[in-house]
Amino acid sequence: RLSHDLRSSFPEMKGLSPRNLKYMRLFAESYPDLEFVQEVLAQLTWYHNITLLDKIKDLETRLFYIMKAIEHG
Repeated sequence: RLSHDLRSSFPEMKGLSPRNLKYMRLFAESYPDLEFVQEVLAQLTWYHNITLLDKIKDLETRLFYIMKAIEHG
């Protein structure tokens, strides 16, 4: 329902599907440190961030792959 309400209120915005909203919530819960999100995770695409969230549950392992992805483009 939230997705529907947001799309009605902001028809020009993309990415407000129920699935994407769930990813947004998971992302926010997984990375509460705003500075880390702005400085590190902003270097990856949204697709790469959700792929890492989906495939790697362990935070330390995920951080390793985040850093390697940034390092190697």
